[in-house]
Amino acid sequence: MSFISDEKIASAGRGLAAAFACAALLGVAPAGALETVSSNSEGTHDGFFYSFWKDNGDASMTLYPGGRYTSQWSNSNNWVGGKGWNPGGRRIVNYSGEYNVDNSQNSYLALYGWTRDPLIEYYVIESYGSYNPSSCTTGRETYGTFQTDGATYEIIRCQRVEKPSIDGTQTFYQYFSVRQPKKGFGSISGTINVGNHFDAWAAAGLNLGDHYYQIMATEGYQSTGSSDITVTEGSSGGGSSSGGSSSSSGGSSGGSSSGGPSGTDIIVRARGTAGGEHINLRIGGSTVADWNLTTSDADYTYTGDAAGDIQVEFDNDGGDRDVILDYVYVNGETRQAEDMDYNTATYADGECGGGSNSETMHCDGVIGFGDTSDCFSGSCSGSSSGGSSGGSSGGSSGGSSGGSSGGGSCSCNWWGTDTPLCSNQDDGWGWENNESCVGSNTCSSQTGGGGIVCP
Repeated sequence: MSFISDEKIASAGRGLAAAFACAALLGVAPAGALETVSSNSEGTHDGFFYSFWKDNGDASMTLYPGGRYTSQWSNSNNWVGGKGWNPGGRRIVNYSGEYNVDNSQNSYLALYGWTRDPLIEYYVIESYGSYNPSSCTTGRETYGTFQTDGATYEIIRCQRVEKPSIDGTQTFYQYFSVRQPKKGFGSISGTINVGNHFDAWAAAGLNLGDHYYQIMATEGYQSTGSSDITVTEGSSGGGSSSGGSSSSSGGSSGGSSSGGPSGTDIIVRARGTAGGEHINLRIGGSTVADWNLTTSDADYTYTGDAAGDIQVEFDNDGGDRDVILDYVYVNGETRQAEDMDYNTATYADGECGGGSNSETMHCDGVIGFGDTSDCFSGSCSGSSSGGSSGGSSGGSSGGSSGGSSGGGSCSCNWWGTDTPLCSNQDDGWGWENNESCVGSNTCSSQTGGGGIVCP
């Protein structure tokens, strides 16, 4: 049986969400304070805009310091909520955490927003369960695909006729970018260069208006699930993507970049054997970029100032998925995967991690590529470390666990975000030195490669 019979409820609910939000009182929570929301409202919390709406049933959202929120729902007809910004606009959106549904549940995780003049409801769909929110039946038009942030997205437009919106009952269009393939469930992370989606839509003749809010939203419709999502804003900038690949300044991008790399770019060239393989670029024990691979060789670029031990991590092995990791370009030189000794991802001698000097990552694991300052070739764009060879690069994969509370100069890699450790508590989140902090036990308990990081 279909959860949604025509295109109505999931999108109508989101329109009602905004309509209710317009009538709700704006709430402003004290910095760092936790707040649980279970009735329709919108406002600001610790520097981020939030929106929450439900029609009936059990659903709630807890607002944590910074861009983090958790949600849980069951026996709820329709609910939607999340954290983000007001107004929305062109930005690099990083998200990470847990998305706890499965293919039997009707839910989605997406960047979601509204504009006025024209009135547009838009979505960048990263993952969904049993129902693709772009599967509308009224005025559905497709506009091809484009690539950005290491993934392919399909562009779709739908029409809502005399339906609830942020400005009452209106007729308006919905714009969708739908990730192909969608991301999996459980631990999830990614980067959305929102400007690239805006540019791709505009190239298809789908124009936006004046921006209202923009949130990283979780929705559930007649389903049960939970999420724990942290959203942050990266450095803005960079390149439109229309019908092809894109490059984003200050963040991560997918596909071949034009104009060549800068002296600080780190380029990972890779492909998947099945498509949908997920890799992380880890520098100094922290994930600084991540991408979903296609079956075609492509360059994935990180532009930033992270320094330290370099590892490329494959983290969603299963089925026919393997990663063919060609090389990493860093410090002005190309470091071939088959030249690297430190390898926990190649299957050999009857076990994962049983081999080295291979470009094939059969298992969840990493290949180390030395330090950002190393110079294997003896001719690099940066400083040379004397031509070290072999790329042992054991380094710190995932951050050390343990460490004392407060950790001295240690910090927490919280889903890819460097976060202070609390000095006065081991569990949960706190507020010290005029900023939010996380307890060492809470930091160490997360999955997906985060943890305590010490110099």
